[in-house]
Amino acid sequence: MPAPSPLFLSIALLLSATAASAAAVSLDGLVTNSPFVLKQSEEVAAPVATEGAAVEFRGIISTQDGLLFGLYDRAKNLGAWVKEGEKGSDFSVSAYDANNDMVTVEYAGQRLTLPLSSAQIGAASASPLPVVNPRQGGPTNVSARADDRRRLESVAAEVRRRRALRQSAAAAPGQHQAR
Repeated sequence: MPAPSPLFLSIALLLSATAASAAAVSLDGLVTNSPFVLKQSEEVAAPVATEGAAVEFRGIISTQDGLLFGLYDRAKNLGAWVKEGEKGSDFSVSAYDANNDMVTVEYAGQRLTLPLSSAQIGAASASPLPVVNPRQGGPTNVSARADDRRRLESVAAEVRRRRALRQSAAAAPGQHQAR
């Protein structure tokens, strides 16, 4: 049997040294110092919302073309749905932070960070409820009921007057009365 070649011996030596050093490495260090987790000094702070901005971030819609962001300008009373990176409108969305529901918008030369607006629900002042008239089937208010009552009384009075005229005309057959 021929003697092993020097190349074969050097490869075997290299592999045995690598295996020995791999066995000496502790896997516990990988759990606490994972290369995939950001170190505390590298963590990114949450974006801070721009206070008092004239623009509101009102909603998000997911479409086949991607996300659309609903933005509203309170000063102009104008709203638009804009895609991220889309140019050509008053609003331009440059970034979206899904974790904090915030979007970075460029508007009128300013860079604004806007949080997703939440609905504001408040108590309304009490108003009188409409009264349902069972004869008409619809709601009416109290003053309309009084007007209806007066109108019905005047119709009834007119019916009584005409009936009296007919009865008096029937009682005096030779006289004709003007109507």
